[in-house]
Parts: sequence; structure tokens; C-alpha cells
Amino acid sequence: MSDTPDEKIEQKQLACPVCQSNKAEIAGENVKLSGRFEDKDFLTTALTVLKCMKCGYYMFFDNTAKFTTKDQ
Repeated sequence: MSDTPDEKIEQKQLACPVCQSNKAEIAGENVKLSGRFEDKDFLTTALTVLKCMKCGYYMFFDNTAKFTTKDQ
């Protein structure tokens, strides 16, 4: 898939769904989750895992997500 001028990348500020904090640390990169559902095994694509610095909630993002830091 190539980037075209018509393609728009949505940018959002990180917000923990539990406490709304915007501070997180990378807990893992290229993580694959496996499991079983209705007698079928599954394996996810590579994910980036972020951990909220305030409440410890883990957030999972696929490889289309890009992260930047902002020093204040």
C-alpha cells in the first residue's frame, strides 16, 4: 500500500481509557498474543504495548500506530 496525497493519517493524543492520562511507557514491541476461541487457536499480528504511567492499564496498538514524545 502506498501513500497517496488523498490518504489522510488521523492523529490523536494518547489518552488512557481508564484514567485519561496522556503519559505511557512502552512495555513491549512486536508482541504477538495467542489464545483459543471456540476450539480454534489464534495469533495476533505484531503489536506495540503501552503501559499507562498513572494507573498501569495496558494498551495495545498495531503497527499502523506511530508514537511521538512531547517534552513539556
